[in-house]
Amino acid sequence: MRPCPVRYYLLPAVLLGGLLPESHAEPQVTKLGDSVVDTKALTIQGGFGQCINGLAFQQDAVVTHLDYQYVGYYDADRRVCLARRKLPAGNWQIVRFKDYDFKSNDAHNTISLGICPKDGTIHLAFDHHGHPLHYRASRKGTAAKPEDVAWEASLFGPVVSELEKGKPIRITYPRFWQTPDGGLQFCYRRGGSGNGDRMLVDYDAESAIWIDTRQIDSGAGPFEDAMGRSGSRCSYPNGYDYGPRGNLHATWVWRESSQGSNHDLMYAYSRDRGKTWCNNRGQRLPEPPGVGSPGVKVVDISRAHGLMNTHGQAVDSQGRIHVVMWHCTDRSLEAAGSKPGEHRWGPPAARRYHHYWRDDNAVWQHVELPEVAGSRPKLFLDKQDNAYLTYSDAWSRRIFARQGDLKIMAATAQAKWKDWRVVHVEKGPLLSEMLGDPYRWRKDGILSIMVQESPKEAHEPTALRILDFRFEGS
Repeated sequence: MRPCPVRYYLLPAVLLGGLLPESHAEPQVTKLGDSVVDTKALTIQGGFGQCINGLAFQQDAVVTHLDYQYVGYYDADRRVCLARRKLPAGNWQIVRFKDYDFKSNDAHNTISLGICPKDGTIHLAFDHHGHPLHYRASRKGTAAKPEDVAWEASLFGPVVSELEKGKPIRITYPRFWQTPDGGLQFCYRRGGSGNGDRMLVDYDAESAIWIDTRQIDSGAGPFEDAMGRSGSRCSYPNGYDYGPRGNLHATWVWRESSQGSNHDLMYAYSRDRGKTWCNNRGQRLPEPPGVGSPGVKVVDISRAHGLMNTHGQAVDSQGRIHVVMWHCTDRSLEAAGSKPGEHRWGPPAARRYHHYWRDDNAVWQHVELPEVAGSRPKLFLDKQDNAYLTYSDAWSRRIFARQGDLKIMAATAQAKWKDWRVVHVEKGPLLSEMLGDPYRWRKDGILSIMVQESPKEAHEPTALRILDFRFEGS
């Protein structure tokens, strides 16, 4: 299977006219709720923007388990906080951990939240950008019987710097996700931008310990293109998601040691919980996937096209992986009065969302969405495989936004996702990258989106909110 090169991209849906299937009815978007988690959540002032609560690389910040929803964030006093409410519209209860002072103004240092269904433990990892691990976990049963526990800090153990005993670690980009059998996994980057590897660890619910730390991709090996040579890199994943057949799917881009833009869409999946990996053709790889691994690159995207990292992905009911990312094309750059490689991320007017998905024959399909891209989006698929994209429109003006509106786009499976259109706009100004709760979405068909209001001045605390939406008729 030849990768689909950028020069063969399809035209945007709005230009295809009669070549597309007949249009379908607009989905009915119902806003079910607008709930304030905290009136005074933290904003920061640093080189990577003002947002610290709700950035694209958090997996996850909002998690539903049983009838309770949980949110991890920093408050105005720079405390690590964990809020919960009983669904659908209970009052928020907040644990503010007073034994850890968050001092950074680096937007990388977000909070990630995980819940293990097997034993009801809640896990938090926070404040990392190449730093020693900051991790704590609750007592067993905390999330399994939420009404039986007093919501207070004493439910949680101390902050520790290791998962496996005697193995302290330094990490960036912590991620938790649940396994199909109710377990929990933890992923992080070892090393730095342009020179790092992703690591995966399993939580053993029976013994309440972490085991089997292993490498799941490799930043080693040579790479060369028109922009230069590189001997190392790191991956920037769009996500790690289990599909209906129990396979763990991963898509990512590479960033080279030269610190240029990112390149290429990569894909691999695991049949054994991330112990070994298969390429796009289903062939088992002898080592963790790297830049030279056969059959892992599925779309050629040049570094000269300003490919951004850490976007949205989801797996549909048939086990097909979908990705939406933004980058430029020769056509969009020319229309914006620019050329390939002139700007690291391309001029804002040239950025477009691109939907890539793997069909039943392992061939990657593509459509360019009709609007100028905003922030790094998140992707959600319903039980009929209709797609919903959440994003802020602010990144069309700058990379690190200070304000914007929440937009939701939709496309139907019946039209093979070629009918993307905006179905809802929630006026801001909002600061965050519009993260959703994938667990409530899969369970109830309700999309809870975390947003934070934009500050009027540096370091001003603002309200952190959860917006609830239902979609029908798509």
